[in-house]
Amino acid sequence: MRSAQYWNHGDLDAFMRSYENAPTTVYVSSKRVIHGYANIRAHYAEHYGVGTMPVLSISDIAVRPLGERYAVVVAHWHLAMHDGTHPTGIFTLVLHRTDGWHIITDHSP
Repeated sequence: MRSAQYWNHGDLDAFMRSYENAPTTVYVSSKRVIHGYANIRAHYAEHYGVGTMPVLSISDIAVRPLGERYAVVVAHWHLAMHDGTHPTGIFTLVLHRTDGWHIITDHSP
């Protein structure tokens, strides 16, 4: 996924282009639900920094189309944190195709 490349280059704004820039875009973590593109960006900036983000890799990607304009993606995420830890997990994305594919729901517990 191209978004991981942007993340690994520390370019949060380019990474965020994978999300639909709308107040209805949702990010669900293990602790809370964040509504809106701007709030999701603020969450990432607060928790991972800008330009100093941990290394992200994505594996085992499975895509299931839901008609012509929607799809669900399930995959594994892996982070190499600056403190030497390596958290990992599974995420689910709902994508919407407008001028490209954009995340409208991100469930990354």
